[in-house]
Amino acid sequence: MIRRLVSPLLLAAFVLAPQGASARPDDHRQERREERRENKEDRRAWKEHDQREKHYWKEQKRKARGHQPHRYFEDERRHDQGRRPIPPPWMNSYWRAGESRRYVALVPGDPSRMYVFIEGRWLLRQVRDPRARLDLEGAFRLPMAAPPVPPPHLGLNLHVVLFN
Repeated sequence: MIRRLVSPLLLAAFVLAPQGASARPDDHRQERREERRENKEDRRAWKEHDQREKHYWKEQKRKARGHQPHRYFEDERRHDQGRRPIPPPWMNSYWRAGESRRYVALVPGDPSRMYVFIEGRWLLRQVRDPRARLDLEGAFRLPMAAPPVPPPHLGLNLHVVLFN
């Protein structure tokens, strides 16, 4: 008989006892939700960071690809004053440092070939870079100059330009 009374009393004691110190059964779920929310915010922040970095490098590559053709005359009015144009920077390696008169013979209709006057001889240079070809096409607007040695005869009249 005591056994029959003890079971309901123990049950009542546990049910009616204050539960301040004990954890609720769904507390761990709440913690996991907060954890997932924080992880989601972190992933979103890193994703935005990656997108910004990808955009930055895309812009850098776009700027590097952009090529402005070499301007032979800063101002068209100076052309009459006898100043010789300067060669494009990529062409500077063709001549020695001491040479002051730099001749280039351009082949009309073929911007991939040009003859460079070095140490009394005309040497053929092949140009494969399309940006450099733009510069050579622009060089046809420059005035012709008389070289010290005639350029090679190809059946075409080569356009000889003198750079300073």
